Amino acid sequence: MATTHLDAESRAELHLEAEKLIACYESPIETVKALMAYNCEIETQILALAQRYPQLVAVSFDPTPPVLR
Repeated sequence: MATTHLDAESRAELHLEAEKLIACYESPIETVKALMAYNCEIETQILALAQRYPQLVAVSFDPTPPVLR
């Protein structure tokens, strides 16, 4: 499995989008809910790409529980 590291420009763009989203909500819990929905939307787009272009994106499941370091 490969991990993609974002360059500084991409990170700044994502940070700006998050700041815009956070500014839309008064409550921290509502902000978290919105960020979770945004994350789900991105995951759905990745899965759609993987299904349409299997040579481009591979999605796999690893049953190993996550390890906190």
